Parts: sequence; C-alpha cells; structure tokens
Amino acid sequence: MPDPVLGAGQYSIGKEGISGFVFGRGANSIQVQSTATDTGTIADQDQAVVGHDGQLFGVDTMPGMVITTTGFAYTSPATGAAAMDAYSQLAGAWNDPTVRLADGAVQVFRANYPGSSAVHRCYGRGRKIVPTMGQVYQGVVPFSAQFQAADNIWYSDILYTLNLTQRPSYKGTITPPVVPPYQLAASNNFQQNVAVNTGSLPTWPVITFGGPISFPGLVYVNTPVVIGYNGILGQTDTLVIDTRPWVRSAILNGSTSVAGLLTGNPMIGLQLQPGATTVRYTGQDFTGQSQVTVSWRNAFLAIGGTS
Repeated sequence: MPDPVLGAGQYSIGKEGISGFVFGRGANSIQVQSTATDTGTIADQDQAVVGHDGQLFGVDTMPGMVITTTGFAYTSPATGAAAMDAYSQLAGAWNDPTVRLADGAVQVFRANYPGSSAVHRCYGRGRKIVPTMGQVYQGVVPFSAQFQAADNIWYSDILYTLNLTQRPSYKGTITPPVVPPYQLAASNNFQQNVAVNTGSLPTWPVITFGGPISFPGLVYVNTPVVIGYNGILGQTDTLVIDTRPWVRSAILNGSTSVAGLLTGNPMIGLQLQPGATTVRYTGQDFTGQSQVTVSWRNAFLAIGGTS
C-alpha cells in the first residue's frame, strides 16, 4: 500500500508498507505547533593522557534521536467529545500495539516540514504521548508526543533503485578441429552501474539477489567493499540483504536467515557514501537471467529541505 501524500505542514506515522495516520495542517483535526529533535548524548571512548596533560580521542557513537511534537486536537464545531476522539485516533496510531509488542518492529515517521520541497522520514517507535485535558470544555486537547528514532538520520521519502543483470558466464566449449594448446575465450560475466546518494550523509542500501546464479556478489568499485553469498540461488530464489541498522538481516525466500553464508564486509561497512558509488554485480550465471536490485534512500541530518 503506498504511503499517504502529505501536504505542507503534515506528518504521518505508521508501519512501513502500510498507509499511515496523517496529522498536522488540515488533517484529522490534529494541529502541530512545534517539532523538536534531540540527538542525545554522545558516548565517547576518550582516555586521559597518562602522566601528562591532554586527551586521547576514541570512537564517538550517538543514540537515536528523539523527536518531540507538540500540538492540539481541535474540531469544528468545537466539542470536547470530538476533540477527545481526534486525540484518541492519534494516540492509538502513535502507540500501535502491533508494533510495540513485536520484537524488532518499527514505525515510519514522515514529515513534510513547512518550507521544505520534499518529504523526509525516519524509523523508530512512537513512545510517550501525553494529553492536557484542561481545555476540553473549549473543544481543545493539547498534547506532547515523543518518537524514538533508530538513528539520527532523516531519509528521503523517495526510494531509489538500481537494477543490474548478468551476462551469461562462459561454459567453455570446444569446436573441433583444434590444435593444442587450447585457448578458451575470456569471459566478462559482470555488469556495473552507478548508485547516487544525493544526501549529505552515508545511507544504508537493501540488496536483493534473484536467481539463477551461483555465488552472487556486489562490489563497490575502487573500494575494498564487497558483499557476497556463498551459495547457489535457483530460478525462483530471492536473497534480501537489508543493511539498515534496525533490520540487519540476510533472508532467503522471505523466511530463512542465511547471514552465516555471507562473505566479504559486514553489513555495517556497506553504506553508500554521499555522491556516486559504482557497483558491480558478480557471480556465475550461465543463463543471463539473474539480477540484483540495490535500493536506498538519500540521507540527511535535517527534518526537511530537499531530496
């Protein structure tokens, strides 16, 4: 199901692939007053210099950002019961039990922030949402709602994809008469193309291999980065390698984890850097029918802007 279209000043929250609840300017009687982002406290691994002044710097890591949205439910005509019903709809979507009671499940929080030319999104879970009931008699229910994101990145709402196919691998036949020594023709059995991340931050790709192919792989050309599968994919087999931090899985045919059969770099090393990355599809495919799809969303630090 497609994501709902957001007008300027509108937001949505819901599960990925399922139309979310829209709120904000002119939507579902929920108005938004402010949206604040707290990137949290950096966890550092600094060490004091032994026996002298100074500081040695280690790896700095950041928790996921917390987004706090304030606003109010208001209906026209202004009645307390209708305002409370409007707030209840938002709170039900915010603390969706099918997400919060499911291990590893996340929600998508999308924003068409005023002044932006594009919708940005982040992934996580709706957490505390608190109403203030003192103005119900005026048909108004103010609220404050917090969303815990999985990381500190706002992603483009547009999903970009790059598809690569295989040229048939050379099987090595010989047509007589021939004179030894036998020279087999070279086989160029890969294709490559460019994935472009126009964001300001590295982003996480989802890599999908489709058979038939033996030992499929993806190489980031002119870098040491490579990911592969130490196995064979049949005609109808699909392997999805999802590098996003809130997923980090390698699933064969939608159900079987084959993470132990991956070769090359760990998933944490597979980010697409800002700009262009040339990717090469490798493996052994005698049919030329296999393919790989690389999908990604451009990555930003800001809730709005461009994509």
